[in-house]
Amino acid sequence: MSAILLLVLPFVGAILSFLAGKREKAYAFYVAQAVGIMLFGLTLFLFVTYTNPIDISIKWFTFGSFSLPFGIYIDHLSLVMLLIATGLGALDIHFSHDYMKGEKDQSRYYAKILFFIGGMILLVSAKELLGLFVGWEFMGLASYLLISFWHQNKAPADAGVYAFLYTKFGDIFLFAAVGILFYATGTLDLQQLNHLAKSGEISDSITFVAALFIFIAAIGKSGQFPLFPWLMRAMEGPTTVSALIHGATMVNSGIYIVARLFDFYIASETLIIVATVASLSAFIGATSALVQTEIKKVLAYSTMSHLSLAFIGLGAGSLAAGMGHLTNHAVFKALLFLSAGAVIMATHHTKDLFKLGGLGGKLRLVALMMAIGGLSLSGIPPLSGFYSKDAVIASVLINPQTYGVISTLTVIAGVLSIAYILRVWILIFAGKPKEDAIYQKTTAPSIFWIILPLSIMAILTIVLACYQEELAVYITNEAYHEPHIPYLPIYLLGMIAFLGWGVYRLYYKRVDLKEKLVAQPLFKSIHGVLLNGYYIESMIGWFVKNFILEAVAKAIAWFDYAVIDASINAFVPIARFFFRGVGATHSNKPSNQAGVMMLGLFLLLAMILIGSLV
Repeated sequence: MSAILLLVLPFVGAILSFLAGKREKAYAFYVAQAVGIMLFGLTLFLFVTYTNPIDISIKWFTFGSFSLPFGIYIDHLSLVMLLIATGLGALDIHFSHDYMKGEKDQSRYYAKILFFIGGMILLVSAKELLGLFVGWEFMGLASYLLISFWHQNKAPADAGVYAFLYTKFGDIFLFAAVGILFYATGTLDLQQLNHLAKSGEISDSITFVAALFIFIAAIGKSGQFPLFPWLMRAMEGPTTVSALIHGATMVNSGIYIVARLFDFYIASETLIIVATVASLSAFIGATSALVQTEIKKVLAYSTMSHLSLAFIGLGAGSLAAGMGHLTNHAVFKALLFLSAGAVIMATHHTKDLFKLGGLGGKLRLVALMMAIGGLSLSGIPPLSGFYSKDAVIASVLINPQTYGVISTLTVIAGVLSIAYILRVWILIFAGKPKEDAIYQKTTAPSIFWIILPLSIMAILTIVLACYQEELAVYITNEAYHEPHIPYLPIYLLGMIAFLGWGVYRLYYKRVDLKEKLVAQPLFKSIHGVLLNGYYIESMIGWFVKNFILEAVAKAIAWFDYAVIDASINAFVPIARFFFRGVGATHSNKPSNQAGVMMLGLFLLLAMILIGSLV
């Protein structure tokens, strides 16, 4: 009963929040907050009382002997994902009280937030691939609506469309995989698909193609190469939405589906593809984050990089490392995004890092919370990020298939984390104010509405560090791989310390040196490449414009005009021709009638003759 209520409550709550907000703007928040707390309470109840997987089979519809199931399956993996979605979701709603206070259409905002959380709950609770696909699409719709929440402005409206189109490209492949697997196996049950693949009852080609198609969908949802540009565009939405997308819900879904079908992926031998794409994505994300000027875009590229680390853990064959880093990342990334939101709100929506500075004295608690999140992201012990990042790097180094280019890109991406997040922290909180007008107007955030959720996430980041092995065993029944590389943590910390010192010098002590470096032609070119995300969005835009629109679309338009339309338009003269021909036979002249009779007789004899020969 609790599981059913958990699935239904967010959608009911979305309707109630919308209706309540129409009566009184503030009511939308209180309904959403109550529903968010209830969702987390239900999840916590399921977590505490869990003994065996919750397995509920429901028939969606039946047509003769054909039926489609729509069941619920909640195990340890699902429970952890549910705790992330509902717990961080409730904190995000609480934070929104102040962040969205000035918005007129709060009823629409909170309804969409609950709908978004409901989509994630449905996705991670689904027993079959079909139910997962429905939750997957719900989140795609909700993300479009939330990213373009300020749709009256062009940039957010365009960003919503970008997110919708990029993710929908991947969704096509997931839908195709659903059809392929149902046709090949007659089932969409996720556990059965794992069992069938593991026992070799599905052909290798079907398993490989289905796994590859599902991973393409995961690339779109989780912002991996080359479908990551939407993740940066999504920063046009409210920061609370960014925290929800990057920490609690949407981007985690791609990793979850690979983890849920982990045995299937092992059997398909596609994990090396997962690791290869993810290592490239991690490198692109980490290097691009180094030069971004907007605080949220740095965090967006950071999300791309760290989700890639989770994918790399899975690709290297370690379910524990991949899911462990996903869990840690969800918490510290939500903390960082909401801390960024607190800074943006306190400085009256200033996002440019180079207009901030010296805010550590005015925003002490926010600076502390962001430092905790940043240290965890950087992999500094004893915070949670250190253990999972170390486990991912160890996994790729001890796996012969991923040792080499993949492990090198992974290590570089992991180490660069300290550089870009320290750069953000220094530019916001250290040094002197860049613009006095912004500094003077900066106001301290509310302790209850802003600092409280940040403090809870910061404490959780610290506490999670104490239970990393237990978390890994709980989710996957396997512990982290022991890094059989002598002094690996020391090497990593040494590189991190060196990078930290370099960033400190460039962005605090010797700002003039940074300006001189960027002015050099070579560094200026590299800076442009990194700032624009390696121009991947431009290349995709060029391909779509010159190949899809100019070539394919024009060819389809020509075929439609020259063949389809021409065929339909030809019916008129053809009909007139037959009308005139048949009309000519209708005459009162005996000669014409005799001629028609002879023609009919001739045709009849010809048919008889042909029939006898056949």
